[in-house]
Formats: sequence, C-alpha cells, structure tokens
Amino acid sequence: MTEKGLEHIPVLLNETVTGLAIKPAGLYIDGTFGRGGHTKAILAALSSRGSVLGLDKDPEAIKTGKTLAQEDERFEIEQCSFATLNEVVNARLWQGKVDGILLDIGVSSPQLDIAERGFSFRKDGPL
Repeated sequence: MTEKGLEHIPVLLNETVTGLAIKPAGLYIDGTFGRGGHTKAILAALSSRGSVLGLDKDPEAIKTGKTLAQEDERFEIEQCSFATLNEVVNARLWQGKVDGILLDIGVSSPQLDIAERGFSFRKDGPL
C-alpha cells in the first residue's frame, strides 16, 4: 500500500514466515491482517492449493484485504477480532486442519502516523 500514511513494513517478516514452517498446500490464518504484509509473504510460499484467511476489525484493513482477495483466490478476509478465532475455525469446520496462525500483536505505522487513527503521540487527533 502506497497511499500516504498507510504503508506498513512488517518487522521480522522473513523470520516470521520461516517460523511458520509453511506447507505448500497448507491452511493459514493471519489473525491481525493489517495491511497484508505477512499474508502476502505466506501466499508467496504457498502452492496453488494453499490458502490464507485474514482477520481484522479495522475497516481500512478490510478494504485492503478485499482488494487482495480479488487478486488472489487463495485468500479470504473476514472482519472480526482475532479473539473470535475459535468461533471462526468452528464455523468453517476447520478444527485440526489449520497449519499455522499468525498474530502480530502491537501497533502499526499507520496507527501511529495518522492522527485520526487515535494512537498517534506525535499529532493531535480525534479519539
């Protein structure tokens, strides 16, 4: 994403993907989709039979996810909190089928850089 203020570069991207020990035809969940950096790296490691489900509450992340889902049929996005992960897995009948789950807990660059996001300590913005 190159829209001003929305670019986010995932920290430890290669280490994270390596740590997931990606199976080419695996099923993965990115519980903190954000701007999709980790998801794109996971998708790059998957074969055409692998897939990723992204979860996020943020409407901007969902917008980004919908664009990615249109570009790559191996990806789906769902607007919800990672706290509902168990319910998501159960609703999709994925118990015992998920090969890896990623949760990048913390804040992202856009959350800190865009005052309107409510996290910036550098700029005033609405809460």
